[in-house]
Amino acid sequence: MINEVLKHYEKLFVHLDEVLNQDDAFNVFKQIADTYGPTLSARYTRGRVVKNILEDWSSRGVLGSNIELDLNYKNTGNVCINLGSQSSKPIWSFAHLDNISYLTGPIHNGIYPLTRFHEPRIVPGERKGIALVYDDKSQSLIPGAEGIIVTDENNNCSFKSDVHDLPLSSRVVFQTEATLDGSTGMVYGSVDDAFGCAALVLSAIALSAFDVEALIVLSDEEEGVVGVGNTGFARGSRRLISKTELQDLPPIMSVTDLHEVKPLLNESGDVVEVTGCGDGSLFAGFASGTRGGVTPPHVLAAMRELSSVLDGKDIRMRENESYVSRSDCVSAMMSTQNVILLGFPGAYSHFEKTPRAHIADLLNLSKSHAVLTAVSQSLSWRKHYQMN
Repeated sequence: MINEVLKHYEKLFVHLDEVLNQDDAFNVFKQIADTYGPTLSARYTRGRVVKNILEDWSSRGVLGSNIELDLNYKNTGNVCINLGSQSSKPIWSFAHLDNISYLTGPIHNGIYPLTRFHEPRIVPGERKGIALVYDDKSQSLIPGAEGIIVTDENNNCSFKSDVHDLPLSSRVVFQTEATLDGSTGMVYGSVDDAFGCAALVLSAIALSAFDVEALIVLSDEEEGVVGVGNTGFARGSRRLISKTELQDLPPIMSVTDLHEVKPLLNESGDVVEVTGCGDGSLFAGFASGTRGGVTPPHVLAAMRELSSVLDGKDIRMRENESYVSRSDCVSAMMSTQNVILLGFPGAYSHFEKTPRAHIADLLNLSKSHAVLTAVSQSLSWRKHYQMN
């Protein structure tokens, strides 16, 4: 059925190949990933980067007229890209713009105790960190101190720095710089979830030339303390849904995030391979043992058909057979049954070692999402798969 629907977008696949390439894709990712966007700051940190990216593509004559950016959509702190002019859309797509961070406590003996604003996933050790402070002049976050994030055997964290006058609750993040290994295609840097956001931004750029109605939500405050339950994180997406009139909520919501893969290590503990990286984007049936989003059977059937069609167009999107962490899907489930769990394979999302993914999967994810968005415009397709 999808092939019939896509006749309305007969130039889409050619356009995707013309507009999206590896160099541009990595550049978009790097700009987002190399900008620190700790939770509750995304709209004036990474959000401004997204604005610059769209302006750059517009100056190149690539960006269509069917696109609008809002850095504080409905005063929820979420950065949203609006495709089309209608208030009611058939699909919303989420990826979180914030990255994990800590908050400083009062300094004692030259060391700042840290409180996590995320779910811990690292072993004891020392890792490079940077403290960020708010700057009135630029109205953004700027570096306040470099130092070391220490995680002890009891999983307590602290920040060691030569700067001893940081304000209370200063944000501390892991130092990172995005790089691409041209020989392997592996991408290193803050992939969670700058990689997913880059994919959705690239998808929006490509779709801006077409007649589509969609909302791309680059959410803030997806990160949080997951261990206390679903109310401890994904608050940004929840704010957006709660501020939206019922008639304007979409029948379909997709959520894009990293799908964690356990790397293969050699005897020295070095990474040999991250299985699946480079084999395509992913979709899954449920997250966090069903504590997160669960995709119903009729929607999974639609995604499997889409995967087959994409494969014929040399776009890889495969079904994930492994564990997937919950994300903004916990909010989406409160609005619609039709939740699609998209993602990409990657490792070390919370910096146990350098986070990583694969550049080919960024392109596959961008294109897969673009086609999903185009197909979702069809009322007959949505009715066929009971997503109306």
